[in-house]
Amino acid sequence: MELVVTDPEDILNIVIALSSMTRINILKLVANEPKSITEISDELRMTKGNISSQVANLEQAGLIEINYENGNKGIRKTIKNKYNRIVIIINENQVDDAAIKNP
Repeated sequence: MELVVTDPEDILNIVIALSSMTRINILKLVANEPKSITEISDELRMTKGNISSQVANLEQAGLIEINYENGNKGIRKTIKNKYNRIVIIINENQVDDAAIKNP
């Protein structure tokens, strides 16, 4: 699914969410399949606390979906991307044809 952002406030929120390599790496990890905080933490070699904080930022920006399922030791929180593509349009009145043809 594609997210098209034109509102200045929404653009700022998305850009802030994408301003961290950790958050970008999380989005890449959950692009194809949902992953738990533990799986992301292990793959990125970061603490669960740090990953949880970064996931909260992505959730606040509306870029991920969080689901809760039964796990081995209780409830398991899984994260997956909401969008596979994000398009930011600065000026809706002057959309470049090349940008539309070659996304």
